[in-house]
Amino acid sequence: MSVSTQLGLLLWKNFTSRRRQTLQLLVEIVWPLFIFFILIAVRVNYPPYEQHECHFPNKAMPSAGTLPWLQGILCNANNPCFRSPTPGESPGVVGNFNDSIISRLFSDAKKILLYSQNDRNLEGFKDLAHALKELQESRSGFKLKHFLRDNEMMSDFLLRNASISEENVLLIRDADVNLEKVLLKGYGVHLQDLCPGRGGRRLQDFVTLADPRLAAGLQEVICSAPIGWLDAAEKLFLDNLDFLKPVQMSVRTDPEAIQLVARATNKLLDSMGGLAVELAGMKSWLDLRTELLFLQVNASSSPSALYQAVSRIVCGHPEGGGLQIKSLNWYEDSNYKALFGSHNSSEDQEGAHYDNSSTPYCNSLVQSLDSNPMSRMIWTALKPLLMGKILYTPDTPATQRVIHEVNRTFQELGVFRDLGGMWEEMRPKVWRFMEDGEQMDVIRTLLKNNATARLFHAQLSGTDWTVSDVSDFLSKQASDLRPPGEVTWRNVFNETDEAIRSISRFMECVNLDKLEPVSTEEQLVDRSMVLLEDRRFWAGIVFPDLEPNATELPDSISYKIRMDIDNVERTNKIKDAYWDPGPRADPFEDMRYIWGGFTYLQDVIEQAIVRTLTGTKEKTGVYIQQMPYPCYVDDIFLRVMSRSMPLFMTLAWMYSVAIILKSIVYEKEARLKETMRIMGLNNGILWFSWFLSSLVPLLVSAGLLVLQLKMGDLLPYSDPGVVFLFMGSFAVVTIMQCFLLSTAFNRANLAAACGGIIYFTLYLPYVLCVAWQDYIGYGAKVFASLLSPVAFGFGCEYFSLFEEQGVGIQWSNLVSSPLEEDDYSLRTAIIMMYVDSFLYGLLTWYIEAVFPGQYGIPRPWFFLFTKSYWWGEPYVRSKVHLSQKANPEVVCMEEEPAHLEPGVYVENLVKVYTHGKKLAVDGLTLGFYEGQITSFLGHNGAGKTTTM
Repeated sequence: MSVSTQLGLLLWKNFTSRRRQTLQLLVEIVWPLFIFFILIAVRVNYPPYEQHECHFPNKAMPSAGTLPWLQGILCNANNPCFRSPTPGESPGVVGNFNDSIISRLFSDAKKILLYSQNDRNLEGFKDLAHALKELQESRSGFKLKHFLRDNEMMSDFLLRNASISEENVLLIRDADVNLEKVLLKGYGVHLQDLCPGRGGRRLQDFVTLADPRLAAGLQEVICSAPIGWLDAAEKLFLDNLDFLKPVQMSVRTDPEAIQLVARATNKLLDSMGGLAVELAGMKSWLDLRTELLFLQVNASSSPSALYQAVSRIVCGHPEGGGLQIKSLNWYEDSNYKALFGSHNSSEDQEGAHYDNSSTPYCNSLVQSLDSNPMSRMIWTALKPLLMGKILYTPDTPATQRVIHEVNRTFQELGVFRDLGGMWEEMRPKVWRFMEDGEQMDVIRTLLKNNATARLFHAQLSGTDWTVSDVSDFLSKQASDLRPPGEVTWRNVFNETDEAIRSISRFMECVNLDKLEPVSTEEQLVDRSMVLLEDRRFWAGIVFPDLEPNATELPDSISYKIRMDIDNVERTNKIKDAYWDPGPRADPFEDMRYIWGGFTYLQDVIEQAIVRTLTGTKEKTGVYIQQMPYPCYVDDIFLRVMSRSMPLFMTLAWMYSVAIILKSIVYEKEARLKETMRIMGLNNGILWFSWFLSSLVPLLVSAGLLVLQLKMGDLLPYSDPGVVFLFMGSFAVVTIMQCFLLSTAFNRANLAAACGGIIYFTLYLPYVLCVAWQDYIGYGAKVFASLLSPVAFGFGCEYFSLFEEQGVGIQWSNLVSSPLEEDDYSLRTAIIMMYVDSFLYGLLTWYIEAVFPGQYGIPRPWFFLFTKSYWWGEPYVRSKVHLSQKANPEVVCMEEEPAHLEPGVYVENLVKVYTHGKKLAVDGLTLGFYEGQITSFLGHNGAGKTTTM
């Protein structure tokens, strides 16, 4: 029978068997698809996210200034990412937070201080007071009528509503006015206050009437009139009043004094207008007050809302403070104490929170920070910087010069601590000036007058302020008597007082006496271990090249900074164990040198050494800038799938492996295999038929999986042809692996059960290869790839990495690796799977020959080295007829056909069963000839089956 006929019959047999088991075949095809439908469902929930380019704000070092440094610590705490270039990346600009409220507030305060140095407001007040005094002394009297507008209505009011005669009204109009007292001391004095009986002032303090009886009568009217009537009279009087009319009009008496008052008044108004315009353009305080009120109202709101408000105050970031780039690199480091703090330290023990060396406010602050997990995490990172010690060795005159310069940086922060004392000294003076100062009263008086108000309003025309706003802001009226929401100088004073007190109390919690000398580096280590128990150790500075008694510094100074390993990068870490696209932006893992304080301390030491060696006192501000990162596709799903793809493929084809194993072993168990070999079937053709019968369903399954991977957006960038080649290669090696496993079993059901477990177990070495990826090279990967699931796992990882890069696996990059300094590629994985297929087939051939099972004839272990196996034994026709060798007692013996060609010749065959020592076949000699059908006849137990 020809080879093609044998192969065709075997394929027909296998196809018929599969067709009769339709449900089994359907499950074999659908099961992998069901497994990957789960992945598609996960993909729908985790689609790829297209990250745009990422720009990071620069990090200010202490040499850049106290405010930029502190802003950098707070604003870069989460290392925000922005879509467009940050201000610090622009030419000529270094600060990123110039638009923040706090920066604008400091800038406005600086402008005010510079303005006050050049301002002549105080001199204007003095000039006006001096001019008013000279004018008052140089004239016989300043008449009230000089201050009334033309067509005034005050006279009619006195005639009709006060029952004053026309003659007395004229006398009132001709009353002498003490302009100096009215302008400098008259603010806040109302008609109802001009009653000595009620503890007020006298009318004669401001005006002098020619008729004493009229003056007494007017005083009596004021003291007896209802308050409502007095308020109406006062309002009408003020509406008809013009303070600048007598100053600006042409008066014959002493025109020089009048001109002096006019010049002083105009100068004062111009100066006040300029100051008001300057203040109106400074909106930093109003913005700050708005955010502070938001924080007070939303104190119990979400942390995100509070963070956004603080971010707008300190950083000037938009809502959200920039985008946070998520990274999975955090799980690479098994040391979580850096993130959540050490739970074995004394800090977590009962009563260890209270520090007797600190203030009650500080202890309360620390306890409140420890009560919340997020604030505790932040406090754990900041505590060494705020309260930690800096140890240094050796303690010599030379190092003390450097340390003195280092200490200057921290002493500059002492200004914030002394701010409270300075404010306590200035506070009452500022209050008296704003409340009772003559200068402020003059301003209030001028703002109340219509004529001066119009002049002042013209100067404020380009701002958001009005004269009424300025007047209300400078009002003496208490806040509880003002309309809700109206801001006065009292609000500003009280809020400033509270802010300064809070800053001063917080600075009491900051240890500015940080530097502590130790004798040797060993003692430095011992002392640091003690301080680390309470997280009060920042760093240690070691000058190894300085002699113990050195007084001069060498031209080249080397030093070491020793820190807690949890606060800096590990020195044995060269690169991330698990690569993922995106910048190193994780604030806790990737920015350890920043938030741990290493770079800050390095900058301080470098600046101190430069100043010590050169003698210069100027500092060069240093900013460090993280490189921008281009746009990329962030796909968390692919990162996870690169590790789990081999597992899913193992699970997907586990059922097919069990079916293949069961079918092959069943033929062995049912003696079908030996029967077909007896009938002349070639063993190689039998294995090849099983290979083709098993390959077709797996290739169909692989094709459907490739379609599913592309349509389900699991591998959107990869070439489906390459993916199918990869999956088909794995199908080939999986079948050969099944052939190898089948040689170990004689029972079909046992093979199906145990074979699936063994198949899954062979996947587990890939997990170890991933865990030891930093320690294995190309050779180790190739050796591990002798297990086909490991080679498949490496291949899945590589085309997942290409997918993460937005390239996908293509025919062009089939021979390249997505990793740096890596010679292993997807082509290597495919080649290794075919090498594995060859090795598995070779082992199957050898093991089956040596251990054929219960019904096969085993060959010696060295059979492959024998000539007879490869070339066969030469056939020599026996010259002795069978009848001559037969038992002489046998009378019926057929003669051997001499004209036929023998096919199989058995001579002296003996079989003894060891169990029971039973002789089954005793010296059988038999020939089988071509063209004849030979059959065995005999009773049960005659040895027919044994002979076969």
